[in-house]
Amino acid sequence: MSGVGDLEQPIDSVMLAEGLRWEDGWFAVGAVDADTLAIGEPAYHQKNWSYLITDGGESLLFDTGSGRRPIGPLVARHAAASTQAFPSHMHFDHLGGVNVFGPVIVVDLPMLRAMAPDDMLTPSAEAYLGHYENLSAPSFPVGHWAGIGEVLQVGLRHLHVLHTPGHSPDSVSLWEPARNRLYAADFVYRGALYAQTPGASLPAYRATLETLLGSLPGDIEILGAHGQSEGGSDDMPRLGYADLSALHDAVCALLSGEPKTGERTVNPRMRLLYSEASFTG
Repeated sequence: MSGVGDLEQPIDSVMLAEGLRWEDGWFAVGAVDADTLAIGEPAYHQKNWSYLITDGGESLLFDTGSGRRPIGPLVARHAAASTQAFPSHMHFDHLGGVNVFGPVIVVDLPMLRAMAPDDMLTPSAEAYLGHYENLSAPSFPVGHWAGIGEVLQVGLRHLHVLHTPGHSPDSVSLWEPARNRLYAADFVYRGALYAQTPGASLPAYRATLETLLGSLPGDIEILGAHGQSEGGSDDMPRLGYADLSALHDAVCALLSGEPKTGERTVNPRMRLLYSEASFTG
């Protein structure tokens, strides 16, 4: 990860893709469809993307931003009257605005239950990784423990909760069959995929990829949580089934060799960072 001194770049040095616009002098926003808003932070070195999913009088915010700027006012302008937040995992760059939204949805995993006595969750240092940017973990109330395979309903929209470990053991993605879309969070996105951080696991990546490749349609639209588009302009990071397949091939090739530290090119959109610890778990 980049050092604390180079976390941001000037807004006027960032080129947005067609269809995106700046809001609040920091966020890049654009419509995925009429009811789904992509919210990016392209001036932040990790180029975060969160997704606001709306139907009727309800909204769900999948990830709550880096916290470099307050995301709450923007969400309030675009969301329905009732908005719940659902962090894809506990890393610091996905929990920045979590305390703005009241009790949040959290995936029901034993490791997270252990961090939440009386349903007040404080991520552990290894789950949060805030030391990379001198951040302290927040504490926030859990409003609903979402089971693996549970279908969350946002108005008439149905979002299937998928456990997608690899990048982290607590990572989840949302699968929306009606719109043929996977909100993949940090499992897959454009740029450097982190399989070298604490909790990351190449065997878990392989197992998750095999499950996804066996269950998702070949024309799936994948929206990741980070990344710059091809050509140098910043856009919501869209990927597809072929990217999952290419990542599977890369992970399998690494696991067939001797553990080592480095990076491997997956395809023109992605590269995979790994360490010796990545080969266990």
